Amino acid sequence: MAEDAYNIQVQFGIVGRQNELRKALTAVRVGRHILIEGPVGVGKTILAESVVRFLGRSFYRVDGDERYTEQKLTGWFDPPLVIKYGYSKDAFVPGPLTLSMEAGGVLFINELNRMPEGVQNVLLPAMDEGKIEIPKIGTTTARNGFIITATQNPREFIATSLLSEALRDRFELLTLDYQNENEEVAIVQQRTGIDDTRFIRAIVRLVRATRGHPDIRRGGSVRAAMSIAVLANTLGSERKAAIRDAAHMALPTRVEMKDDARKTIQGIIDELLEEYCPEECEIVVDTEPPVLGITESITSSTASVKGLTCTETANLLEKIVRIVNLTDVPVADVGWSIAQNYARIRGQLKDPTLLKMAKKIAIRAIIHRTLQLLGPTRIRMELMREPYTPGQTGEIELEMTTEEILGKSEIDASDLIIESNVPKKTACIMMLDTSMSMSGDKLGVATASLGVMAFKLKSMQYGVITFDNVARPLKRLDQRVAIESLVGDLLDITAGGLTNIEDGLRKGLFELNNIEAREKVGVIITDGNYTTGKDPSEIAAQYPKLFVIMIKSHDSKPELCERIAFLGKGTFVGIDSFEEVPSVLRNILRQFVYRPTLGSQG
Repeated sequence: MAEDAYNIQVQFGIVGRQNELRKALTAVRVGRHILIEGPVGVGKTILAESVVRFLGRSFYRVDGDERYTEQKLTGWFDPPLVIKYGYSKDAFVPGPLTLSMEAGGVLFINELNRMPEGVQNVLLPAMDEGKIEIPKIGTTTARNGFIITATQNPREFIATSLLSEALRDRFELLTLDYQNENEEVAIVQQRTGIDDTRFIRAIVRLVRATRGHPDIRRGGSVRAAMSIAVLANTLGSERKAAIRDAAHMALPTRVEMKDDARKTIQGIIDELLEEYCPEECEIVVDTEPPVLGITESITSSTASVKGLTCTETANLLEKIVRIVNLTDVPVADVGWSIAQNYARIRGQLKDPTLLKMAKKIAIRAIIHRTLQLLGPTRIRMELMREPYTPGQTGEIELEMTTEEILGKSEIDASDLIIESNVPKKTACIMMLDTSMSMSGDKLGVATASLGVMAFKLKSMQYGVITFDNVARPLKRLDQRVAIESLVGDLLDITAGGLTNIEDGLRKGLFELNNIEAREKVGVIITDGNYTTGKDPSEIAAQYPKLFVIMIKSHDSKPELCERIAFLGKGTFVGIDSFEEVPSVLRNILRQFVYRPTLGSQG
């Protein structure tokens, strides 16, 4: 096996990855499905394709996309051919899953966790039984040798979907991280043909430094270093100026900035160039930037503060745990305990570095817990009927099509009416009572989950409004806000003031009326005890759908909450504590935006 791995390296020009190649070869040879996990640009696709080509297998590639449909994966009926042949094999265009099964080949799915969960679940019978059922065609059975290899970005990246437990259970996991500096230098030299090691190393270090920058969500991969090298090599004789110009061309399209970044990518490039290539690319050995792999990047985004070593970070974390008396809490639950006690921590910690770290830990713990609660989901779809355009998938709507073609001597493709499912667009405004009567340590934790859930449901536009004496938009429906920033803002809320429910509902309705969506929903969390402003009943009646979550207390007004929910054509839910908010919200949203998939709870 080691010899085969070496042969693949030579044949396909792969630098390093000896151990990963050996594992992938073993899995393919024994007929196991493989899930390759790692950040963008670490060679997941190259590794998968090289192993398959080396073994002489047929290879069918699919690129994951939120708009990808089940029909694209299994196959579809070509509308003009259906008119001619009816629903038969002659009118059927097999998709990549069907082709790979019939050929006994390998279906490669790039970024599986960017596909809708409904599409993901089509794979289950193919992986379990080697069979799929195609409507109007029958059963397709896989030949020997059929397997699925797939890639995904790390599960911790909140911009991706979670695979269902049922689907993950059918894969073997192979993890790829960024390679070390020397291997990345060798890769760039090999792919560009540039032998100047000092020149290439300066570029590689510049790119690697983007992976740990606080304003960058996703740093540059080795592909970015290749582009800079090729451009800089021909831009001019002054190396530092050439690298700067090349970096300004290559990096902006290859890194992802955080929504709330305080610096521009141009400013960051110049800053990093001065740090890692100060004088004509004279490399300072001690300035090697931290290499953040999957585990390290999670730790960095969760807990560390820029400039601290791992040991210093661990020591600070230990101080936080000791200060808030969490010494008996299991390690796995420390982050969640810090989130639940954040209000108390904020009052006790005087050290700004410790407080900054505690907040980062709390934010990440809330995001992780809420995504677990939501579980794998399938976005609700709605039926659309529209004239056929070339390449469009879906079924012919026979009755409407017949009406279009009756009496015509020639039939145009646009006369065919195609029926297809598309994601249901929903707008949800969440209104949070932050007045004095709603005070409590769990306020921030419970309400921060609102933003995470809405972020996860990609077909939903969401906004957040807080209100006490007056209402204030924390996030407008049409506004882009980094989820980490939104959760942080919600954590920092301090309850106080009077309660103006009417103003909260009015500003929420204003947001909904100024956005286009098929479904518009309002969710208000309050105890119903309004102490200023008008009776909220009149404005509640103007909502297309309004749900009321009432926190029970000695001040709560269930009669008012029930009335405004009734007038808003929604439902009323009374709960005993803020800890129930995420579950209740989940049940509300699933009525409109999503439904659980196989392997999820409830």
